[in-house]
Amino acid sequence: MSLDSKRERHFLYNSLSILLKAVEKQRTIIDLRNEASIFGIVEQTDAYMNVVMRDCVFTDPREDSFKFDMFFVQARNIRCVHIPPHIRIIPAIKEQLKRLSYPSKEMKNTKYTFKNKRTQQRQQESLEAVEQILESRETKSQFTK
Repeated sequence: MSLDSKRERHFLYNSLSILLKAVEKQRTIIDLRNEASIFGIVEQTDAYMNVVMRDCVFTDPREDSFKFDMFFVQARNIRCVHIPPHIRIIPAIKEQLKRLSYPSKEMKNTKYTFKNKRTQQRQQESLEAVEQILESRETKSQFTK
């Protein structure tokens, strides 16, 4: 997973566009703002939620269908991305964060600013909160059985 800029990396850490990365190489539906939809395989996404799809079918608002080998969707045109039912959302986000969190060569020798420390602390708190929610769901499901 190559990232072009620090800004793109920031967006992946601080938005749900990382979930769209988990949908790569999967067949899904993307609804557009003009009531059209695209069904196909998500080939590539970026942190801004721009999507490249392949082997897709574009359905316009009048229900006419067109087949495309490759199709590019700008983020501003996306209304909804249907996450396939076999993808578990929280584990998928965790997996993508693991892939992202390799130690960067440029960050090894730099000092962390207050903003960086605070961001890392908040991210750690969020991860702990997610773990607690998952644990409480597991205990509830055990009691109901």
